Amino acid sequence: MIPAPYRALAAGLAVLLMMATAGAGGWFANGWRHDAELADLRRAHAEFRAGLSESALVSLQADAAAMQRAAGELATIQSTLAPRMTALTKELRNAPKLPARCVPGPERVRNLDAAIDAANQSIPR
Repeated sequence: MIPAPYRALAAGLAVLLMMATAGAGGWFANGWRHDAELADLRRAHAEFRAGLSESALVSLQADAAAMQRAAGELATIQSTLAPRMTALTKELRNAPKLPARCVPGPERVRNLDAAIDAANQSIPR
């Protein structure tokens, strides 16, 4: 027969061992629960970032298409405006030089007005 103090000690150790086992089990179960929550949060974050990426891609494609249209318009404008600007520049160069403190003549003013009108007409509205 085991003496009573040893039985009490064995019972106390058994209780401590059961408490430690229960605590460890609870610790691991809580860790698994938190891991599951973390996985859900990571999945939700990944889905959110995927949505952002898709919207950014759509926006980028729309912007690229707008830039391509603008480049086509620019090429058209340049092709029509370049000969007119060359002719106007040539006329301005060939216009007589003005003496100091002199007001421009009608020919020079017409050429400048024509250049301004040509530039304004090339701007798409």
